[in-house]
Amino acid sequence: MSLPILLGLLALVPLLSVPLTGFLGRAAGWPIGVIFLGLAGAMVPSAIRVANGDVITWHAAWVPELGLDLALRLDGLSVIFIALALVIGALVFFYSTTYFTKGNQRGFYVIMTGFTFAMVALTVSDSLVLMFLTWELTSLASFLLIARSGHAGEAASMRTMLLTFIGGLALLAAVALIMARTGTSTFSQAVASPVWGSDPAFTGLIAVLVAAAGFSKAAQFPFHLWLPDAMAAATPVSAYLHAAAVVKAGIYLLFRFSIIFHSTLIWNVLLVGLGLFTSVLAAWFAMQQVDLKKLMAYSTVSQLGLITATIGVGTSFAIAAALLHTIAHACFKSGLFMVVGLIDHQAGTRMIDRLPALRRAMPVTFTVALVGTASMAGVPPLLGFISKENIFGALLDAPGPTVAGPILLAVAGLGAVLTFLYCGKIVTGAFLDGPEPSRPVTEARWVTILPAATPILVGIPLAFTINQFAPIIEQAVVASHAVTSHTAAFHLWHGVNLELIVTMLVFVGGGLLLPRRASLRHLVERPLFTLDGAGVLGAITRWLERVGVRAAGLVRADNPARHVAAIIVTLTAVLAVGSVLLWTGGHVPPLTPGVNQVVDVGVLVIVTGSVVALVRAESRIGATVLLGGVGVAMTVQIFLLGAADVGLTQLLVEILTVLVIMLVLRKLPQEFTIKKRPQQLRNAVIAIGAGLASALAAWTVIGRRERSEVAQWYLSQAPQVTGGDNIVNVILVELRALDTFGELAVLGMAGIAILGILATIPRALLDPDPDPDSAATHVARPKIEIGEEGSPSHRALEDVEANTEPLRLLQTVLVPILVVISAVLFWRGHNEPGGGFIAALVAACAVAYVYLAKAHDRPVSRPSTPVALIVGGIIVALGTGLLGYLGGTFLEPLHVTILGTKFASSMVFDVGVYAAVLGLVILAFNVLGADREAKR
Repeated sequence: MSLPILLGLLALVPLLSVPLTGFLGRAAGWPIGVIFLGLAGAMVPSAIRVANGDVITWHAAWVPELGLDLALRLDGLSVIFIALALVIGALVFFYSTTYFTKGNQRGFYVIMTGFTFAMVALTVSDSLVLMFLTWELTSLASFLLIARSGHAGEAASMRTMLLTFIGGLALLAAVALIMARTGTSTFSQAVASPVWGSDPAFTGLIAVLVAAAGFSKAAQFPFHLWLPDAMAAATPVSAYLHAAAVVKAGIYLLFRFSIIFHSTLIWNVLLVGLGLFTSVLAAWFAMQQVDLKKLMAYSTVSQLGLITATIGVGTSFAIAAALLHTIAHACFKSGLFMVVGLIDHQAGTRMIDRLPALRRAMPVTFTVALVGTASMAGVPPLLGFISKENIFGALLDAPGPTVAGPILLAVAGLGAVLTFLYCGKIVTGAFLDGPEPSRPVTEARWVTILPAATPILVGIPLAFTINQFAPIIEQAVVASHAVTSHTAAFHLWHGVNLELIVTMLVFVGGGLLLPRRASLRHLVERPLFTLDGAGVLGAITRWLERVGVRAAGLVRADNPARHVAAIIVTLTAVLAVGSVLLWTGGHVPPLTPGVNQVVDVGVLVIVTGSVVALVRAESRIGATVLLGGVGVAMTVQIFLLGAADVGLTQLLVEILTVLVIMLVLRKLPQEFTIKKRPQQLRNAVIAIGAGLASALAAWTVIGRRERSEVAQWYLSQAPQVTGGDNIVNVILVELRALDTFGELAVLGMAGIAILGILATIPRALLDPDPDPDSAATHVARPKIEIGEEGSPSHRALEDVEANTEPLRLLQTVLVPILVVISAVLFWRGHNEPGGGFIAALVAACAVAYVYLAKAHDRPVSRPSTPVALIVGGIIVALGTGLLGYLGGTFLEPLHVTILGTKFASSMVFDVGVYAAVLGLVILAFNVLGADREAKR
């Protein structure tokens, strides 16, 4: 079976699980498990090819513009982990059919099958990008599986996501650096890069990042906290994730990158040191547990630490030993997790201090548990014995001084003694110690026991036939070590050697200590720490939350000045420091001749006077007028510089901005609130500093260089490329239309946000009814209730009608003129000043005039009109972009000549701009300029 077909079929299983659970409920695990076994069987011919030395590859162009290929690779390492994922996964699905007793478990089956797809895709990924994406998919799936376990799983899932997310960031950084340095996104090509031998600093950095990523999934210190915490998930989840999936993803990553780092010192030190430390620490913690499932979790961490340390040794023999123990661990640990689930179901608890002696009540389960724990403890003639013997031998070859090997072996022996003890605690605590059951306890159904017993019992024949699988293990060693100095050979009897002596000492020590557990409980089983891993992480999280709250308190205020001040001060510092550095560094050329003009002085005087008056103004209306004056003065400056398009835009925007501000002022007091003197002084210092820094920056960089190459290219090439002479407009709607489309989307969202926000503000805030004698009267047309002829209200209405009559008389002439000007500006925008944006602003001025001419505060259109214009404009612009695919890419300009007139797709794009801008202005007048009653 080809790799794309394998992944395609696995991707269909989550979709298939939905109707299966609909028809079969929890029994859907049977056909899903059969599918997984069928796929595993279909991969056997490929596995045989790999065992004979072939490497099966497949690749296709993915994102050719970025040089990314979708590359898949099947080698010995991939075959082993695919087999674990599919076979163990099938057994877990069989087990789940009777383990769950409520609901159809549709979510469980969907996420678990998706998890299997992600795990298999990770193991066959030869693309670094795909490797990272599937790595994160396994994190997401584990988060969802833990989170769906009820209230207990909520916090545990978040902690799990946090710790694995850190590893994901480390892997992302490693992938990005590898791609940047080696120039390829394909892992097998990156391995062959000479950079690994020529740059030890870079190699060490990537080794640390990959190790951190692997530790996060393989639950190595200090990331070991999440795995015991994740026991909140259901037992089938634990049996799969913590025996053959998530944790094995971390181990897989360490194996995969070992081909690069097996002789890198920092890699060896991190994996061997932290791996053995984790192994002993977790074994000690396992001894302290009374919850069988928590005990299994810590034992998993301990066994993974042993595997990690063996990978870190870096020899081909060590890789082979680690691979064998990975297989053995997946078998006995998945079965033991399911056995714990059986005990919990049948006895009603999994707490050792509450369990009765279950040996007679559950003899089959007792036998299976005894074989599983014996394999984990390394008792012959089981597979766990062979794998642990080889690990002991591999540690003797650890890099470093001669004494390093024996020391590491002694540490591993200490961990093995603790392993023997907690395995004995499982057997005695659940089946031998305690009173007889107070209520009837029976064996589970065979359909539940069989999936749990199979991976454990298969370790017995595997121990005698493991050499039949030596070729595939050897090919996995080649994939992890590039070369192998020996043929993988595993035997129950290697003769009398140091490893065997250590094993015998472990059995003797464990056998002597196990009956004395009660007397040693205060030394071995009594927790020494007040907090477990989840508690420590929770304390850290709470501390960070307090720090975050205090940091947020610095800017938590309704006063926008506090928010803006930080931005302005930062900008001031950047501009000032940057300008000073340019001047002192001699990087500032002289001014270009002819830049200064006398008229600039006049504009400066007007702007300066207006700004000074603006900051001293007490009237909001006066401040708005002065603000508009500053904008108009700047418009004059722009026109004098010859930028007609920018000048027109600036002028029209200033007009509409002043009008919109006036609409807002209708809801505000006429005068500003008098600020305290210290606040005024602070604001003045910030403002003057920002102004001086901006002036210095402008003086430093403006008018001192010739046109850039990009500007020169636009001037010389844009007319030929686009067929338009208006450089500004063709840049906006053709050469950089994607930027304009993004701005258009933001503009549309701003309009929708205005509508949504104002719709949620209480009416009392938008339509206040102040005391008429108060100084804080509002700038608004009076709300008039028509009374009898001659009454004050009637005279007020007549005044409004009379005052707006001239505007209505002029409206019949002015509005059509504005519409015609808008159409002309739109039509000629490709070659002369104009375009969709400017034309829309002129049309918006017509809308504003219609509003001002009304005698009452009424909307200028139906409520749905501006929304339709905004949405329609964005859709038209998007459609124009999709139309560009006819020419090759998104927003590619297309041109056609009809009756001697040249039409461009950019004109249709401009229609979208026109509609969206006009819709935004209409919406502003509708929601800001009309009374609530009028809107209704």
